[in-house]
Amino acid sequence: MKKLYKCLLILLGFLLIEEMARGQEENAALWGKPSQSSTYAGSEPEFALDGLLNSWTHTNQQTNPWWRVDLLKVYRVNRVTITNRPSNADRINGAVIRIGNFLDIYSNSICGVISTLAASATATFSCGGMVGRYMVVHIPGNQKILSLVEAGVYGTLAGNRAVGGATIQSSTSADWFAEKAIDGNRGLQQLYTGCSSTLNETNPWWRLDLRDVYRVSEVVITNRKDCCAERINGAEIRIGNSLENNGTNNPICAVIPDIPAGESNNYSCYRLEGRYVIIHIPGDWKILTLCEVEVFGYLAENLAVAGTAIQSSTSSDWFAEKAIDRGLQQLYTGCSSTLNETNPWWRLDLHHIYRVSKVVVTNRKDCCAEQINGTEIRIGNSLENNGTNNSICAVIPAIPAGESYSYSCDGMEGRYVNLIIPGDMKTLTLCEVKVYGEGPFLKRSFIKLMFHSSKDLTDSTMRENVLKQLGSALADRGFTDLTLSWSQTPKQEVMQNVKAGKSRCDTRK
Repeated sequence: MKKLYKCLLILLGFLLIEEMARGQEENAALWGKPSQSSTYAGSEPEFALDGLLNSWTHTNQQTNPWWRVDLLKVYRVNRVTITNRPSNADRINGAVIRIGNFLDIYSNSICGVISTLAASATATFSCGGMVGRYMVVHIPGNQKILSLVEAGVYGTLAGNRAVGGATIQSSTSADWFAEKAIDGNRGLQQLYTGCSSTLNETNPWWRLDLRDVYRVSEVVITNRKDCCAERINGAEIRIGNSLENNGTNNPICAVIPDIPAGESNNYSCYRLEGRYVIIHIPGDWKILTLCEVEVFGYLAENLAVAGTAIQSSTSSDWFAEKAIDRGLQQLYTGCSSTLNETNPWWRLDLHHIYRVSKVVVTNRKDCCAEQINGTEIRIGNSLENNGTNNSICAVIPAIPAGESYSYSCDGMEGRYVNLIIPGDMKTLTLCEVKVYGEGPFLKRSFIKLMFHSSKDLTDSTMRENVLKQLGSALADRGFTDLTLSWSQTPKQEVMQNVKAGKSRCDTRK
């Protein structure tokens, strides 16, 4: 028989994109505490949050009946969803949805009004980022009944992330300490009471450590009101993970042209990611005074926390998983370490394929900071050579003792994150590795393979053998969770004449 040539198209899975729950929009009502103005026949307020369409809340017939969920924290509410009951649907007509921080219903702001809503229907009301701890639905008027099947409140935590952070500044004038800019004292910007200030110097700066990586949506700056309001002019707000040049090399969120004395201005940062918020004024003979700095946003998802870590060897109890425990980087408590060996490596299995935007690495701070020099960060799906053959995201030239540096991976795709130091007599110590990106993805991929065979592929047994060999070859390269199948049976005439066409097989996950 003549040599036969086949082209196999391998379908590695269906594209699946899932947003991570933490740090993203969530149904905050599910974690809240519901109540209502009265309860009829055991139809409790919790029934609006049970996820069931055959149960609903029910007040007595009364004046101005209401249902309320206490979200327990202040949220920026983007939207509210209301599902109506399957019978007596007109009872919800005229209901008002309010968002706010007050137990007095009418002190809260109106998000929407339900004019009509069909039986069993769900309506969505945009609240445009309204801020509040409570979502209230009420029907104004006499002899009214309020009944809800389901209620959802979707948004993000609106808390000031600066609270609980750590501050430092380039110098300190008298007792105008750095921490006074995050003391919550926005309204008392009098002299010597509620502001931070540097000395008169070149390029003064103030820095806030948020203690974790956030996607910063907004920074609010309050200027001093006693005098010298123009001194804030030209200040830069920077967000990022680098401490290089005291953090002033991080990306710019905004430049402050001016802020009137004693007033607060908002600056949108468009979800810039970073652990540090830096404010500095470039130039000579400058003084930086800040009476309050507020930071709003939400945690960026550290994918490493849900992953599994392994390393080429382990020194004492410096286990691989200690590099993803979000712990402290003290000696013997929060770091991983290999033995002194050739090409030591550490690998994180994310369990799914992600598009990795960046990797943040924290170096040990007790000693030996130079041991991390030359470490390669690799991203990919292969376990060949313990994953060290995957593509390089970055090479670490150096990280100062105890500090964290961020490395951009520009959306590289992979399930595995490998750190390796090439060379002899090397020790790899990692006090924290954080991974940020999008996913998970079950990526749809097409791989074209050429092979030749003297077998008759119209025979079902032969075709199955080909798929088994192909599956084995893919497993050797890390693709283990696959099912391979032929999409059509090869035809004899196609196999005899290569130019006549190509047969296909595909795999479906």
